Amino acid sequence: MDADELQRVIDASPVHRTLRLRVACADETQVRLRAETGEDQVGEEGSPYLHGGVIATLLDAAATFALIQATGVDWGTVDLRVDFVRPAPAGLLLAAGTVVHAGRRLGRASAELTDPATGRLLASAIGTFVRTAPEPE
Repeated sequence: MDADELQRVIDASPVHRTLRLRVACADETQVRLRAETGEDQVGEEGSPYLHGGVIATLLDAAATFALIQATGVDWGTVDLRVDFVRPAPAGLLLAAGTVVHAGRRLGRASAELTDPATGRLLASAIGTFVRTAPEPE
């Protein structure tokens, strides 16, 4: 799947459109997404920091799309463990997802959220995913 095709899959989801996710780059085992988050996604009114659910969603999307990119089929999240390293400011963020294992039924992927202005890690995740379609023959 090329980056344009992957972007069309991302754009099909209202949640991903709200996060303004854009494919920065994609290869066989990794996807890097740019997210343009805003004040409407902060934890408290007047706070410069994102709500934890938004951070988890960005990490989940990056991990899931890494598996989709690697296999060409959709995956659903079974389990996602998120480690919040530091507060994530609203604005431009990078979410990178990497395939750890893509099996016949279950997959494993990790993700990291970074601030491109500083290069600092904001949060990381590891997840287990299930294929939502049979493995292609």
